[in-house]
Amino acid sequence: MASRQLRDCEVHALQVLLLLLLLLLLPLRVTPGTTCPTPISVEHADIRVKNYSVNSRERYVCNSGFKRKAGTSTLTECVINKNTNIAHWTTPNLKCIKISPNSSKMTRVAISTSVLAPLIGVGAVVFLAWYIRSRQTSQPRGVEMETMEAVPMTMKTSSNEGDTGT
Repeated sequence: MASRQLRDCEVHALQVLLLLLLLLLLPLRVTPGTTCPTPISVEHADIRVKNYSVNSRERYVCNSGFKRKAGTSTLTECVINKNTNIAHWTTPNLKCIKISPNSSKMTRVAISTSVLAPLIGVGAVVFLAWYIRSRQTSQPRGVEMETMEAVPMTMKTSSNEGDTGT
């Protein structure tokens, strides 16, 4: 009888353990209506939040005269801290840097175009010269061609005349 009670106890312990594991593996339940607070401010950037609910994503925008530093992100997301069950925005790593007047894209385009145009022109002239030369028929020097009038015309006789028929 004691062994049966021990077996029943083991079964109950196993059921409790499975129930605990199941509870740990289930996703964290978010209370309906849980929202994030106002996102933190980023220097030289603004954010217009459209949705404060959990799992929403928003983007910061660098102010006029600034641009996003390469390797940083404008994205932030409203997430739940699993330990505290409190919603918060992910910490953005955005850095907005001042745009230098000398690094304008228009300047770079103008420089590359001013270099590219003469190269295209030279390339076109070289190609045209090669094309014209390749189309001219060349004849070896010192070789004269005979005209058709200088070549005597002979007529071939029929092969039956030479046959003796034997």
